[in-house]
Amino acid sequence: MVSLRVASVGASVLMLVSGVGAIATQSFASAQPTIPAITAPANNSVPIAQTTSQTANQTPNQSNPTPSRLLTRRIQRDLAQRLNASPSSLQIIEATAQTWPDQCLGLARFNERCMGGEVTGWQVQVASSQQMWTYRSDRAGRKLRLEPLAGTPDFGSADFSIETSQNLLTAVAQQVQQPIANLKVLEVQPATWNGCLGIFEPDQACTMIAIAGFRTIISNDQTSWVYHLSGDGTQIAQNATASGASSKISTLFTPVGSEPSLGFDSPIIFQSQLSGGLAGSVDITALTAEGTLYREQSSLQPSVRPKRTVIRQLTATEVADFQRVLAQQRFPNLDGMRYLTEAAFADYPTIRVETPGLSTEYIDLEVDNLPDSLKAVISAWEALIQA
Repeated sequence: MVSLRVASVGASVLMLVSGVGAIATQSFASAQPTIPAITAPANNSVPIAQTTSQTANQTPNQSNPTPSRLLTRRIQRDLAQRLNASPSSLQIIEATAQTWPDQCLGLARFNERCMGGEVTGWQVQVASSQQMWTYRSDRAGRKLRLEPLAGTPDFGSADFSIETSQNLLTAVAQQVQQPIANLKVLEVQPATWNGCLGIFEPDQACTMIAIAGFRTIISNDQTSWVYHLSGDGTQIAQNATASGASSKISTLFTPVGSEPSLGFDSPIIFQSQLSGGLAGSVDITALTAEGTLYREQSSLQPSVRPKRTVIRQLTATEVADFQRVLAQQRFPNLDGMRYLTEAAFADYPTIRVETPGLSTEYIDLEVDNLPDSLKAVISAWEALIQA
């Protein structure tokens, strides 16, 4: 549970920290952001900066109600190696006293045999620039394990290891011509990939196998890149479609457990949804397979029925041309992406564009700083509406 201490992390962490989602098959394991609720810690949770007495059954040691500084520093160093970040940029949010069921702290790896015997220790939450991480340790900090990320498949790697991270950063540095020291891992999500690592190319057939892995966001503080990789980091591919947003925009993944799209009437092939803002209304512009382009506005008031207005009727050629744009711009590779600024977390409306089963979200304040493929899709869509 996130402590009230989270409030001190600031908007740069809070508004971006989220759960994570991965697209199934060519995509992610599930649909990582709504902002997590800020709630008070559980009775046996200890905000690190807070000193308070605890009862004996709430902490590993009555005389040591908070984890040692040695332990928290070790956690920060471990995560810093995985993210190629400074340990000082990682904030310990909360520690909860726990009793683990075995010497593996309840996190046995594949084919790992764990000695029995309960272990008294800690569960520690850490915030990086736009993600929360959870560690387990024994009381003294000699044993340390990172919990699996939300959405990790049962057959997948338990964590984003230091070795996997180094393989990734080496490949990224070579491909984008940047020193490794300039690169940081901003966000990681578990994924289940097909034989193409989930990278869509028109008219390309991909082997339908299940490869457990990750999708990641890498940045040099000027540009962000999205990469797909296998769990061990031996297979790596850039998602060029989703890459290239400037630092003026926060590149994020849709969080695990986020609300699904509004759903499609069967004939709809594409729609944009404008939502948010103080009014709380939802405006949808949709295109059907038959070429009907319409706008529908919904109100928060249940008694007010949605108002639908037909904009125009497209020809079959216009519909086919637009679908061709979606394929040429590799729209499926944008699934589960969000391109937002701080304004989106201050009730400024955001826009979600989607086809059945695929969606991406952006804020129109910074369209010029979006990836080129997304800008091309937006341009083609607006041209249809305004024709």
